[in-house]
Amino acid sequence: MIGTRKLENKRNPLIDSKSKRMKFFKTTLLAIALSGLVNLEAQVNVTPATLYLVQGGNPQGFITASAPRAVKFATTENGTSRVIQLSEIRGNGLEKGIRLEARSEVLADPRAAFSEGDYLEAARGFAQVVNDYQGLILNIPQNFASEAMFYQIESFRRAGNFKILASLLDSPAGKSIDTMLSDRYKELIRMQKLWAVYGAGDMDALSKELEAYQEPVVGQADLLPAPNFRKMPQSELVQIAFMRAKLFEAKGEKDKALQDYMRVFSMAFANEPFLSKQAMGASLVIQSSDPALKSESEKTKKAALRQIQSVAYFFSKRFPDTPMPPQFQEYAKMPEVDIVLAPKEEPAPAAAEEKPAEEAPKEAAPKGKKGKK
Repeated sequence: MIGTRKLENKRNPLIDSKSKRMKFFKTTLLAIALSGLVNLEAQVNVTPATLYLVQGGNPQGFITASAPRAVKFATTENGTSRVIQLSEIRGNGLEKGIRLEARSEVLADPRAAFSEGDYLEAARGFAQVVNDYQGLILNIPQNFASEAMFYQIESFRRAGNFKILASLLDSPAGKSIDTMLSDRYKELIRMQKLWAVYGAGDMDALSKELEAYQEPVVGQADLLPAPNFRKMPQSELVQIAFMRAKLFEAKGEKDKALQDYMRVFSMAFANEPFLSKQAMGASLVIQSSDPALKSESEKTKKAALRQIQSVAYFFSKRFPDTPMPPQFQEYAKMPEVDIVLAPKEEPAPAAAEEKPAEEAPKEAAPKGKKGKK
């Protein structure tokens, strides 16, 4: 976990690893990495719920325990519990009539932090929910402890803490995402499992996994452009492109890596700030070593300079609180753009004035004849 963050900082100098908040949170990350949970003393023993029974109405009370096929339920907080089989509750599969009343309240703060992009704080909050409630409700279909684990993993992913993901996915709450949450989560967790492979540093396994997201290559791959991606949601494409860029960069295929990095930060500008920052930083590192920047050809040099200036300037505007490393500062300015003026149009010659047609001369009255009086 911490090693991953240090590795990223060495390879990409645009990530600020010295913030006090990160130092504080590394202790929390280490605790989670070792135990899979936030180390909190208190755990919830009962939680309010409403059950929608096949027979017996819709009693309100408290769940005091859960098992794969049953829950223990009491009508008062300290009352005697009785076992209710899930088959006695309305609904099929994951659509069981169990309403956990505390869901909105306990998830409110971490959800707010997640929405605001404060992913480390969100991860801490979701981890606390998992720790407090997993022993009580993890066996209940669509319970919020499983949901909190999903968002804890997603928060760490968006914060760039990839190395911790495998241990979280392998925990009881992590495994419950596949069995206790709806199909929507199953689709999303596929990406989290890919990031876990990336976080483990197994590039061969990652390369094999990414083949499913690319069109087949016909011919010698080394001599061809990067394979096209299969059709997928943009949110997935951004993540797949970033991981593939890392693979290309590790193999020394910098041009292909640069294409994918540019694809990432052009699509992930607002929704994936960490990936956007990482992709921009990696692009600057690659472009700064481009021999074209020192070319004797003014045209070649100018084109390379405009490209790196565009990325550096874009970065400075998108992440104004992140100091630009000295080696890139000279490029962080609006690139010059050649302005080609349209040729000035000459005024059209004035049309020649047409002379009025001359009137035909009136015929003279015959001599000797006068008009009648």
